[in-house]
Amino acid sequence: MEHGLSEKEVAERGKLGTNALSLKTSTSSLRIFLSQFPTLINGVLTLAALLSLFLRDIIDAAFIIAVVIANSIFSFLQEYKAEKALEKLTELTKPFCKVIREGKIQQIGADEVVIGDIIVLEEGDRIPADGELMTTTYLEVDESILTGESLPIVKKSHDTLFRGTFIVNGKARVQITAVGIHTRFGQIAKTLSQIDNESTPLQKDISRTTTLLSLFAALLALLLIPIGALLGKDFIFMVFLAISIAVAAIPESLPGIVTVALALGAGRMAKKKAIIRKMAAIETLGSMQVVLLDKTGTLTSNNMDVKTVWLPDEHQKEYLIKGCVLGNSASVKKHGEVVGDKTDGALITWAVKEGVSPDNLLVSGKVLDEYTFDPLTKTISTVWQEGTKTYMFVKGAPEEVVKRCLLAKAKQEEVHKKFLDMAKEGLRVIAIAYKKEHYTKGMKRKEVESHLSFLGLLGLYDPPRPEAAKAIADAKKAGIQPVMVTGDNEITARAIAESIGLAGENEQVITGDDLFHMSDAQLEAKIHQVHIFARTRPEDKLRLTQLYKRLGYIVGVTGDGVNDSLALKQANVGVAMGERGTDVAIEASDMIVTDDNFSTLINAVKEGRRIYGNLKRAITYLLASNFSELLLITIATIFNTASPLLPTQILWMNLVTDVFPAFSLVMDKAHKDEFTTTSPSTLISPSRWLAIASIGVTIASIVFMMFVGLTASLPLLRARTITFNMFIACHLLFAFLVRGKYALTQNKWLWLTIVITLIAQVAISTIPFFQNIFQLGW
Repeated sequence: MEHGLSEKEVAERGKLGTNALSLKTSTSSLRIFLSQFPTLINGVLTLAALLSLFLRDIIDAAFIIAVVIANSIFSFLQEYKAEKALEKLTELTKPFCKVIREGKIQQIGADEVVIGDIIVLEEGDRIPADGELMTTTYLEVDESILTGESLPIVKKSHDTLFRGTFIVNGKARVQITAVGIHTRFGQIAKTLSQIDNESTPLQKDISRTTTLLSLFAALLALLLIPIGALLGKDFIFMVFLAISIAVAAIPESLPGIVTVALALGAGRMAKKKAIIRKMAAIETLGSMQVVLLDKTGTLTSNNMDVKTVWLPDEHQKEYLIKGCVLGNSASVKKHGEVVGDKTDGALITWAVKEGVSPDNLLVSGKVLDEYTFDPLTKTISTVWQEGTKTYMFVKGAPEEVVKRCLLAKAKQEEVHKKFLDMAKEGLRVIAIAYKKEHYTKGMKRKEVESHLSFLGLLGLYDPPRPEAAKAIADAKKAGIQPVMVTGDNEITARAIAESIGLAGENEQVITGDDLFHMSDAQLEAKIHQVHIFARTRPEDKLRLTQLYKRLGYIVGVTGDGVNDSLALKQANVGVAMGERGTDVAIEASDMIVTDDNFSTLINAVKEGRRIYGNLKRAITYLLASNFSELLLITIATIFNTASPLLPTQILWMNLVTDVFPAFSLVMDKAHKDEFTTTSPSTLISPSRWLAIASIGVTIASIVFMMFVGLTASLPLLRARTITFNMFIACHLLFAFLVRGKYALTQNKWLWLTIVITLIAQVAISTIPFFQNIFQLGW
């Protein structure tokens, strides 16, 4: 193994430049704050303030300016919090790579790579910086990100590999020659001063809804001016009233509340090991109905250990051990810690336990050629030269390896029986075979993997995760059907599925071969009854994803390899595995589960449904409250009564009863029955629009009748003061009622909002200075 750089060399070269592409600087707090002022609402309020100054109404002008500043501060706090939450998510999704330093393979952040580093790359890895290819084995690289060419490029020794491209096939060691902005990708990226984050579909829908509601509110408010003038009301007063009611009725805080809810929700998920890469994933996550799951690592612990070894001939043990070590992507550190693929790690750990040093073995000869894992044949092959002898080792699925061996029928049956016995115990079985043969450069894989001598079977045990059974049960309660899609054989897959409750006893299993011979119509007829697909090929997962979607399901897919990327991209929610996932899979995904655990995904679904439920309640509260204010003034104008509320009172109501209660509802804890509903309904469904309108009409009607009754027996000033306080009380009460049967359960943010609002309300209603500003009195 190459020695690589020393820590001292790394430190010195790091001073010359980092591998980070600092193209997008985070927005400063001051810039975020200043950006809150040039809005339509603030523009309207500023014109109102100038009009007040022109009319020499200093108190109203000062209050309106104060409202502008307060609105901007609230909006700033929302956006700043969302910005910080998204920055944390960006930090969490930074890529890693394997590097050789001081003779050891280490995992470091891609930003820490320096010139001269030797990078170890495998199929599915993203190349972290430009470098020269050191190895001579077959290598294919996807350079479409730079060239637009869809077909992978075959690379040879000393060719240049570029940052941002992907290893499609093979393994490589690359010596870094350029980092950061000096790479080809960095030079292209220089033109990108800032990459804008695209809004999610939900944010776009909310923005359209807000625009339509704003136009409706503004139009109705403007109509109040001529109606009031025709009824003999003061024109200037009606202008101020129309401006105030338009400002109050326009739900300008709604898009901000949605953004904050999504950003904070993503932050909470990240703390629970589910990192959202695309905000739209939160919207569909809670609606998921079917999830296609890998077995290894997702439902099992991915902590493999060789439990059983079967050798037909004990004299061949030396070769069996070599077959485990050669073509192995894992390495063992001093303290026994395994770096790399878990299956390879189990094999190499067993070799160490048998007294073989992998390092010593590797320096005793050299690898002439390697054939990486083929998902169709499910084999890995290595051509090994030791002295004057050349060996070809093949490991993989027993049924495939046996096909390539020279075995009598009786021996094949014996191997098959041992294989079935291991599989029934839930073991993952690996077969190894070899042959001694002369090797010529460019020898085809089929030739290498033929006429082999069978060596033995290794049964690897990967126990189900302790929490897997509960996660499966929770998923089913939530209306989500888990479906296992695995490359393991059907017996092992069924044993694991039955042990965690994913499938019933002796449930039917469909294999990759079965799928190959089934039409879509035949598969559609069976797909609802089958929850295990075994020995699948890469294209099978994509086909199943497309079929479930065609049947109308919202589909989630988990994956980790290059071949999973198409299914991850096709799924409504693509979930990459963080521990063993390739960079290609992560790039294609919508979210990353950093511990590869299905239980983590189910917790993320719970969070998604919590966010949706809270947004429904916050939107219902906000729109119903705003509609009631607009309707109250409209009714009073049409019936030609005195206005129940004055402009400054309306602006105050908008200030204290809009943002904070709605934000408190978004921060609400999950309601216990929310997760068990089959899937979230549309955020603002027709029935919800009807409910919003009904609530708005009810509140406005009650307050208006109360105001009319009060003015019949009380002075207008006192009647208006009571009405003003009662209207705010109705809003605050509605904030509790919108939570349904959980109205009085704990929500510290809502209670804090209520207490602060009530204290402020008492102050402005009783202190003469504030009474003068808001024209209140008893």
